[in-house]
Amino acid sequence: MVFSPRDKSRIIAVNFPSLNLNGQALNYVNEFCYLGHIITNTLSDERDVRREIRNLYTRTNILIRRFNKCSTRVKLCLKAMYVSVCMG
Repeated sequence: MVFSPRDKSRIIAVNFPSLNLNGQALNYVNEFCYLGHIITNTLSDERDVRREIRNLYTRTNILIRRFNKCSTRVKLCLKAMYVSVCMG
């Protein structure tokens, strides 16, 4: 991946020669997933934030579907147990 400079007047090239590793050409990409975080060549994390929001909605819908028939008292009890286990 080649990162563009923020100051557009500092761009020295648009096309770059191919880079080889063990005789195989490496592809230039606009984004790459590294350690679960999406890195883009524009240094923006907008796509990764949208992905995380989508995952949050998914997990929330799963919780709603699993526990929607529980009473409020049971939900509060489950939350209290979760907090006590997670916080030590």
